[in-house]
Amino acid sequence: MLEEVLKIQDLTVEFATDEGAIRAVDGVNLKIKKGKTLGVVGESGCGKSVTALSIMRLIPMPPGRFASGVIDYEGRNLRDLPEKEMRALRGNRISMIFQEPMTSLNPVFTIGDQIAEAVRLHQGVSRKEAMDKAVDMLHLVGIPVPEERIKTYPHQLSGGMRQRVMIAMALSCKPDLLIADEPTTALDVTIQAQIMELLNRLQREMGMSIILITHDLGVVAETCDDVTVMYAGRVVEEANVNAIFQKPLHPYTHGLLNSVPGFNQEGTRLKTIPGLVPNLLRLPKGCRFQDRCPRVIGRCREVEPELEEMSPGHFARCYNPVPHN
Repeated sequence: MLEEVLKIQDLTVEFATDEGAIRAVDGVNLKIKKGKTLGVVGESGCGKSVTALSIMRLIPMPPGRFASGVIDYEGRNLRDLPEKEMRALRGNRISMIFQEPMTSLNPVFTIGDQIAEAVRLHQGVSRKEAMDKAVDMLHLVGIPVPEERIKTYPHQLSGGMRQRVMIAMALSCKPDLLIADEPTTALDVTIQAQIMELLNRLQREMGMSIILITHDLGVVAETCDDVTVMYAGRVVEEANVNAIFQKPLHPYTHGLLNSVPGFNQEGTRLKTIPGLVPNLLRLPKGCRFQDRCPRVIGRCREVEPELEEMSPGHFARCYNPVPHN
């Protein structure tokens, strides 16, 4: 068994609304192995980003709150860690790359100052040493003439360059765990490929673990070791990447694959998953996917299935899983 760098058990996160409490993440379990990449996939609103922000303790409270669960990092529950200790970990041992770098970078400071600030905060070095580190990190992520680039402001860089700056900032303290939340969403396909290759190379060089949150199953197939599929706040399937793509068990996972060019399981027209994700305030009795599922049976409408091990290392939350020869 590979050592686990982070383990999440029964994580439930609620948000208060005028109509009642919404469980954006409901009883989620995740294991992140040392030096490996875990892909977390699912439609918008399934709880992927809330799970990531919970690890970083960046959920605004209120309206959010931890209803239950343990986020175990090196024997410590990040949920209960004093804010001072959490700040020492955040951006240092555990870092995060956000979806849109323009909203994450401060427009009034140079990129050199912003990278150097993280280094000075966590490593206690001088301003000059921190700036030298910023130059080294920009060089590492493939930004040309880094000695000049540290003097530029975010708006002077392209989207791909800004994302590289975010990666440089996130990796400046050599974290054990990097959380990448849709790191290529706003970029064109060529730049997406470059960014993912960069992350893969840096992972190999630094030995860090990555949680990759994405809609892009093509990226998952190429970069991830294990995959967790989420739907309406629940984990509905998890396995290694080969099992997920070759033998998806949950009808939702099967539907996701059939809607992607190149992974269409049936070799015919791409298929959409009918309907919408259920309102979290008015979840159906039984399985949350029942109204969109082509394999629904009577039991699905009565009792929600548990996440069970269907084959060695392959878990699914389904009474009538997709058959495979």
